Amino acid sequence: MIKAILIGGDDQLQDLVENTIAGYAPNVETAGRFPDMRSAIAAINELEPDLLLLDIRLPDGSGFDLVDHFDKPEFRVIFLSSHADYAIKAIKYDAVDYLLKPMKEEELARAVRKADNLIRYEEKLQARALGKTVSDLKKSHRMVLRSMDQVHVVDSNSIVHIEADGSYSTFFMADGRKIVVSKPSKEYEEALLDQGFHRIHRSHIVNINKMNYFDKTDGGYLVMSNGDRVPVASRKRDMLMELFDNMT
Repeated sequence: MIKAILIGGDDQLQDLVENTIAGYAPNVETAGRFPDMRSAIAAINELEPDLLLLDIRLPDGSGFDLVDHFDKPEFRVIFLSSHADYAIKAIKYDAVDYLLKPMKEEELARAVRKADNLIRYEEKLQARALGKTVSDLKKSHRMVLRSMDQVHVVDSNSIVHIEADGSYSTFFMADGRKIVVSKPSKEYEEALLDQGFHRIHRSHIVNINKMNYFDKTDGGYLVMSNGDRVPVASRKRDMLMELFDNMT
């Protein structure tokens, strides 16, 4: 199921959105309704939704402010507004759609189905890319990691997983070292993609060659070769299962 949350708007608007999703988008579930940016940010961190139906004007900010709060958003957005003025800006935010209030049920249903198809297509592309990575994996890749007091030259194969904490990244090494670097994990994600690394959670990137097993309890987590337990985002689990199937 695609997980959606509703942010902002009055009760009448949220009722319309929730009823439309229930009636016209069987692959989408509504995980909650949130009145403002503060509560929505907490909900996004906890629920990890795939789709936001987001009012442009919120009591404590704007819909754009909310999206900007996340360094690398892993959700899609349908913006809702009473004004056409922000439509061009919404395009720059890669919105699935921009709907003007009062909106019709048919156009809302069409936008939600479009988001559903887009999210599923992107997940299939990611799964294919990850599967190809397994078969085409390079044997060696050297990189430089600069901590506060040291400069480390490491082989990517010696990295078990990477944990993000704001603008810092901690590299957990196969030999037990922890190297803390004052750069966000996204700085390394693209360079390590073809080395077998994949982001399975907003705060975690793992080396797929260092996975031991997947445990479905406690929300689901990977146990790595060094014994570390790494959480798996709910929408990444199907892709992970497909990866295991490909490996066998």
